[in-house]
Amino acid sequence: MRTALSIIGGIAAGFALAHLVNSTPAGRKFFAGVNGRVDEFTEAVAEGYRARTHDLSAAIADIK
Repeated sequence: MRTALSIIGGIAAGFALAHLVNSTPAGRKFFAGVNGRVDEFTEAVAEGYRARTHDLSAAIADIK
């Protein structure tokens, strides 16, 4: 139980700290950079998924 409360407290403290950092111009710039990199990563994963789906669909069509 104590471990669970420690984890929940740590998460809450992290959110509070992120809110304080985001309230400064440098913090907003930092989070904008992080969000940009996350967006690039998720787009790369989605593009890979779409390419693989296309390849598998083409392979199934060739079998038929």
